[in-house]
Amino acid sequence: MEVLPQLEVWGFSQNLFKLSQVLFVAAECGHPDTRLLLDAYHLHKGGSDMDGLKLLKGNCMEIFHINDYPADPPRKEISDKDRVYPGDGVAPLKDILHDLHKTNGTTVLSLELFNRDYWAQPAEEVAKTGLAKMKASVQAAFE
Repeated sequence: MEVLPQLEVWGFSQNLFKLSQVLFVAAECGHPDTRLLLDAYHLHKGGSDMDGLKLLKGNCMEIFHINDYPADPPRKEISDKDRVYPGDGVAPLKDILHDLHKTNGTTVLSLELFNRDYWAQPAEEVAKTGLAKMKASVQAAFE
């Protein structure tokens, strides 16, 4: 059927909450085209070491959910609703974006937010703000 499986890190999950776990499953699943779907917030929530991104090569990750998170609440208490626009939190986005670039693959950045404050705003405004902040984060990473 030509469907490529994707393994997603979910920081709040009972399993596959760390990058290392997803990398293990990808290596052991027996499918050479397995893809990873990663997310700045979920890598933080699950306690992944961001340096693990340096192990990724080629097109193993076609999509990366870009977002940010505040310093407070702490990692163990943070939840989806606490995600903020890229650049508005403390995520090491510069390092993350550099590591994604070094994979020599093509990764699409997908804005993923579940912030209720943003839900109260017009969708077009949130989309425009999100795109502008994504672009600013990428530009800042490569200046």
